Amino acid sequence: MGEYTCRAISEEEYKSLVRVIRCGYEYNNVVHRPNDQIATVLVLEANLGCRIGDIMELTTKSIVKDGDIWKLNIVEQKTGKRRMFIVPAPIKAFIDDYCRCSGITEGKLFDIGARAVHKQLRAATAYLGLSNVSTHSLRKKVACDLYERTGHDIEAVSSFLQHSSINTTRTYIRRSDAQLEEAINQAVSIA
Repeated sequence: MGEYTCRAISEEEYKSLVRVIRCGYEYNNVVHRPNDQIATVLVLEANLGCRIGDIMELTTKSIVKDGDIWKLNIVEQKTGKRRMFIVPAPIKAFIDDYCRCSGITEGKLFDIGARAVHKQLRAATAYLGLSNVSTHSLRKKVACDLYERTGHDIEAVSSFLQHSSINTTRTYIRRSDAQLEEAINQAVSIA
């Protein structure tokens, strides 16, 4: 990838990004119409932690009932590994609502490709002034969120993302210099 490395985006950046894509905007004399399909792709990636290629291949049969819970049941394109994990009820309801509003009763959830998502994302991040953001930034976001919510359990995050090495997971949850500086300043204790 050269010098460009994507980063995890913050919750505020994520919400702004989804909002502008869902509502539409004008940037550099180009009108970007509202696009609920791409906004939905980003929401799912930010909540399920799947790679963009796996999100684009989701079907109405990718989420299966397992007792009282719903699970995502896919084979990852990149690794060939089966991935089966819990889909939170609000995400299942979100997907159901998207399908209902889009008239999807069976088959693939999205009729666009990853390139269309990347193109819209580049335009929206330029409009918002966000740098080093790609679709993978959403996978990194969910990794950082889980890391915080599990009390910094890197093994749980690694397992969720199906990384073969915790070192890979460490690169996902790396904090910025500003975050590190803030944490250091908050940790000051003078007796």
